[in-house]
Order: sequence, then C-alpha cells, then structure tokens
Amino acid sequence: MLKLGIEEEFHVVDLATRRVVPSARGLVDRLPIGAFIGDRDTASTIRMVGSAHHELGDIRGELVALRGILVQRAAGLHLGALAGGTAPLLGRDDPAAAESVGGRHTCGMFVRVEAEDGETATRAIAWIMPHVSTLLALSASSPFWAGRDTGHASWRRHRLEAVAPTPTGGGVGATESARETLHSPLRLSPHTPMLELRVCDASADVEVTVAIAAVFRALYRYASRAVVAHRTPPAPSPAIAHRAIRYAARFGLAHDLIDPVAAVTRPAAAVVRALVAEMAPYLREADDLDRVETTIERVLTEGTGAARQRDTARAGDLSAVVDRELARTMACVVVTDTSPALDGSPAPDAPSALDAVVR
Repeated sequence: MLKLGIEEEFHVVDLATRRVVPSARGLVDRLPIGAFIGDRDTASTIRMVGSAHHELGDIRGELVALRGILVQRAAGLHLGALAGGTAPLLGRDDPAAAESVGGRHTCGMFVRVEAEDGETATRAIAWIMPHVSTLLALSASSPFWAGRDTGHASWRRHRLEAVAPTPTGGGVGATESARETLHSPLRLSPHTPMLELRVCDASADVEVTVAIAAVFRALYRYASRAVVAHRTPPAPSPAIAHRAIRYAARFGLAHDLIDPVAAVTRPAAAVVRALVAEMAPYLREADDLDRVETTIERVLTEGTGAARQRDTARAGDLSAVVDRELARTMACVVVTDTSPALDGSPAPDAPSALDAVVR
C-alpha cells in the first residue's frame, strides 16, 4: 500500500476580535519542532506537517493529535487556529493582506502520495489532472475575503488561478508544469519520489481532508497502473482542464462541474459520485471505500465548507462564521495536551479551547 502524508495550513486568529493576527511566529516557538512551521511570507499562518502513513486511520489519528497540540498551545495565548482557505476577517492594520494575491494570507491542504519513481509519477499526472477540479470542489472553504462575500466557493484558488498563466500547450502532464509552476495543482516533490496534490483549500472538517487524501491515493494507484500498462491517457485540452479548476473554484458543489474529459458540464453530485465509483476498486484495496463514501455523501448532503460558512453568515455575521469554523476545526480534538513547553517550562495555562471560541 502506498504511503500518504498530509500538510495543513491554519490561520492564527485572535479569540477576542475573531480577526487574523500576526502571531504565528510566537506560537510556532511553543509547538513541536518539525511538525509545525511558520510561513516566510506572512506571520499569520502556520503549516502543520504530518508524517507519511500506510493506513488512513493512522493519518487521521496524527492529524487529530497535532490539531490538539496546536489548539491547546494557541488557546494559552488567547489565539485560535482556523483551517479554511481564507479567514473571513483580516487584521484591521493589515492593508497589504486585503490586496494580496498569489496565495499570501490563504491556507491550503496538501497531500503527497508515495510514487514508484519520478518517471512514473510524471506520466501519471496526465491521468490524474482531469479530476483535480472535483477534489478542489469538495474542499472549497474560502467564500469570504476581507469582510466580504467574494462570490466564489474557493477564493483562495481563484486568486492563484488569476495570477497563473492559462496553459496553451505541452499537455497537462508536462514535466515543466509539474516542477516549475509555483501553484501547479499537481507537482513532483523536489526531494523524494512523491506526487503532491496542491489544489485544495484547507478544511476545518478533518474527515473531508482524510477522504480527499484517500481519493488522491486511489487516483495515483489507478494512474500508475495505466502508465505501467502503456495505456494512452485521456487528452483533454489544457485550457479546458484549467477552466474546470476555475469553475470549481467559483461554484464548489453548489452548481454544475465541468467534466474536462468530455468537455461538458454535469451536476456536481453526479461528477463526484462518478469519480468515487471509478476509484472504488482502488479505495477498496486499501480498505478506504466505506470511510470515503460516508464522508463524501455527507458533504453532498450538507454542503462544502463554503456553503456552511454562507449559511452561518445569513443567520448571523462574519464573527459567527469565525466562531463556527474555529469550533469545527477542533471538533475532532480532545484537548489533553499536558506536555511541557519547548523551553522546559510547564505548558501555559489555557481555557478549554471549545469554551474559548463557542459563545
């Protein structure tokens, strides 16, 4: 079974104002070395780096444990950690954040899957790329930016697509695209034989994160076997594949999705279910199918993170959205962290993380 690893990014939020604050570096100093890193471009986001595991249950367990440490240490500083493509309320004194493009002040979820070798992974991209728009739609969780509704389900990905050139040739599996495009949906790891999925928003719902990772691993298994068998990959226009990603960023699951292979729009639920059905044999091999089907059906019924945030905003305001997303981020967490701080002193006293954000 191929190993999987997940990285998640979090916004650092002041629990009193519900706004993003530039406190990530101070928080990182209180977190386990290697598991958490700050962003070089902004002081308001933290990246959590998980290890690679074979079993989906082990991956989920590590995410829950690391989220628990992050929540506890953040609460000791009266901060919260919010998983989502964007934070609805930016800092009052951060005008650059309101105008930033290219991914700054946004958070993603990244999945890396073990590959047999770089050549196989490179050729597998052509098989996987038509489906990355569907994975983006499932993860969409960034409808609000700088206090306003953007009209997009994934404003984060919209901004990345807006500053990236539209591909016009070379094929969706071109090595140059995978290695050199900064915000490519798929790319080869520069250090190890792993393929990385980089298109998704960070998700407050850990089960959604795990399910997307499982589908991506199934996609890679399907693609790599097709490569070994010397099958001809689908050949959608790169421009159509690019448009499908933009469409998914715009609507999430609230509208049709573009099927970039057939170059037609279809109901989002039909596209998602077709992908899961096609990947079912590969999900079953890893004993992931039941978990994935349960989570995907829940998302199709309840809506994406973007839809959930808009529902909350209609019933309240953006402060309520932040509160609900903070609570959702830690809903899987049992806060029991009593480990010492990195300097050897006791961990800072902290209120219950849920009490701190749910009012």
